[in-house]
Amino acid sequence: MVKPDIHTLAHHLKQERLYVASEKQLIQRLNNDVLKTAERLYRAAWIAKQQRINLDRLILTSAEASPAECCQHAKMLEDTQFIDGYKTLGFQETIYGEFLARLRENPRLVASCLVAGERLNQEHTQGVIHNVFTSLYGNCIMQEDESYLLQVLRYLVEFELKESDNPRRLLRRGTCAFSILFKLFSEGLYSAKLFLTATLHEPIMQLLVEDEDHLETDPSKVTERLTPAQRERFGEKGSEDYKTKVQAAVEANEAKLVALVNKFIGYLKQNTYCFPHSLRWIVSQMYKTLSCVERLEVGEVRTMCTDLLLTCFICPAIVNPEQYGIISDAPINEVARFNLMQVGQLLQQLAMADDDADPRRKSSLSKFDKGCVAAFLDVVIGGRAVETPPMSSMNLLEGLSRTAVYITHNQLLALVDFVRSVTAGDHLREEEHMALETLLANVPQSRTVKSNSLELTPSNTPQLSPATTPANKKNRLPIGQHLAAITSWDPTATTLSAHIPLVTPFGG
Repeated sequence: MVKPDIHTLAHHLKQERLYVASEKQLIQRLNNDVLKTAERLYRAAWIAKQQRINLDRLILTSAEASPAECCQHAKMLEDTQFIDGYKTLGFQETIYGEFLARLRENPRLVASCLVAGERLNQEHTQGVIHNVFTSLYGNCIMQEDESYLLQVLRYLVEFELKESDNPRRLLRRGTCAFSILFKLFSEGLYSAKLFLTATLHEPIMQLLVEDEDHLETDPSKVTERLTPAQRERFGEKGSEDYKTKVQAAVEANEAKLVALVNKFIGYLKQNTYCFPHSLRWIVSQMYKTLSCVERLEVGEVRTMCTDLLLTCFICPAIVNPEQYGIISDAPINEVARFNLMQVGQLLQQLAMADDDADPRRKSSLSKFDKGCVAAFLDVVIGGRAVETPPMSSMNLLEGLSRTAVYITHNQLLALVDFVRSVTAGDHLREEEHMALETLLANVPQSRTVKSNSLELTPSNTPQLSPATTPANKKNRLPIGQHLAAITSWDPTATTLSAHIPLVTPFGG
């Protein structure tokens, strides 16, 4: 009886060993699939954010970027192929990787560098800020990167806004490091998209459906957009009858606008339960930090917090709901766009102190409850402010860590040059200066380059490398000055290829 039992046991053990081996292979395959999918996600996110920056460059700074140039950049981005950094950087890939890894893990130093760069009026500071978000912190796809960036924003409040003579004006301009990073972060935050869609979809759709007239509240412009036949109804321009009818039209438009804005405010209050925890945390940190500044009154700090949320987060989504995915099946004509802008402007005016409000809108503003927007802010900044950034409530990538940074060769060199110039300046604390010198100790000197890695003009088009010879040229960009640098910080990681970004092992 013993012998058959031993044979049976051996058979079962063999079957179990085969099963375990099979399961291990399956898990390995699944892990490889997850890593490949994550790599595709990182690449897609990098290209998408570069496309968004390129679009904003065209819309907001059209004087500096011609449509032809932006279209060329967009085409280059569509054709992006990613390459390993060592193919361009050689043995220096490890050095650059160590530099990027240590910089990434020191949010305080990153914030100090950005503030110092602005004070030195470095011309490439804005490009470096973009690179910090898209490359150093990988568009904040991973929870760890999001946590690091939130800490950068908190330190920017302390080093930039708190130290400014007029932090409110600094925020209003929207060109300081804090404003730019906050906008980039909030635009790509998944929970922010959910909140904006839940809050704005219904009132925007109602606005599109209900009104076909320009809701103009400036008496001098009421008749500008009317047809000749419609203008005739107002009578002779300048007459008492004309003035009376214009005033009646203004009051009717104001009433409609007040109803619309109240509807938007109602949806804002109604959906505060799904307001992103990350944004709630940074606004609370901003309120807590600036409230301690003696020259700033609490009311002014509240106004700045509300202004930040409206100007950098909510109002852009109201004016351009298509870009934020809030509506996708309803066309927005010129009339609707104008009315959305009117709603956005009124919301911003409601966030201001009475002395700062636009005198032309005082009539409209007087019809609102003074505390209507303040109540929304109370919910956002209410509760106990904690020092640690919140963990994402819905992190589908838990357990994964990023093993590569996607950055163009130009961007990499520009970032290093920026840090060198900041180190050479006198706007850093002693310990920060020493930390940067240690960081840069082994990084090779580089020639000065433009921070815009996508720039490809006849004067600086690089020679084709073997990877882009005619037989292998399809869907590739010239390698060289515009080589995409995907810098890996894991020397064992398989990094991708890019016709615009470089790859360097982070941390050797």
